Amino acid sequence: MKKFLFLLSFPIVLISCNQKDKKFCECLAKSEEFNILNQSILNGKTDVTTVKKAVELKKEKQKVCQDYVDMNGEQMLARKKECK
Repeated sequence: MKKFLFLLSFPIVLISCNQKDKKFCECLAKSEEFNILNQSILNGKTDVTTVKKAVELKKEKQKVCQDYVDMNGEQMLARKKECK
């Protein structure tokens, strides 16, 4: 009976491991949005509205991405592939 339960639960575990991490994907999207805006600032677009928006986006990004700060590059690349 124990073997049957193990065999029954194993596919469920595999399926749940393959689902994408929506919060991580949100973190990637917010980071990309911030990077684009930051690049425009570095290219000379430094009006007050743009800078305020960049500061706001940075705070949002930090909040959304706080669970992934200690993640290594290999793990990030693996999760990034799931977001596409």
